[in-house]
Amino acid sequence: MPACPECRAGFFTIPVTQSYPHTREFHGVHFSLLAPLESSQARFTFTGIFQNREVVWDCTLFTLARYHTQRPASAQPTARTAFLEIGGETTRGRTIVVTLDIPHIDEPALLRTIIMIRNYKRLQPGRHEFGEPRTFPPH
Repeated sequence: MPACPECRAGFFTIPVTQSYPHTREFHGVHFSLLAPLESSQARFTFTGIFQNREVVWDCTLFTLARYHTQRPASAQPTARTAFLEIGGETTRGRTIVVTLDIPHIDEPALLRTIIMIRNYKRLQPGRHEFGEPRTFPPH
C-alpha cells in the first residue's frame, strides 16, 4: 500500500483490466503499464536502484491538478507542491507516488518520471516535496 494517507484511504483506485499489465518500451526504457494510461494519472512498474539494491518500483503518477481534485474539499485556496512519496514493499514492488505539476501525462512524462527517480541516488522512504507551490481554488 502506498504510504500517503489519501492512498491508504482509497482515493486513488484505478481499475486494472484483463489486458494489463502491458509491457512497453519507450526510448530504450522498459516499463509495464498496470492500467490504461490516462491524461491525469498513470499506474506502472519499472526497475531502479533504491538503497543500493535493485527494486521494482510500483509507481502511481498524478498531475498536481488531479491530485488536488482527489483530496477532500476545502473552502479555502490550497497550495500544493509536487512530490514523490516512497512507501513500503508489496508483492508488485516498492510503492512510489509521484505528483508532478504538468498539464497531462503521456509516455514522454512517464519516461521523464522514470529517469528522475533513477537519477536520485539518496532516496529515502517518505514524502519528498520539490518545486514551487501552486495555489488551487476551493473545490
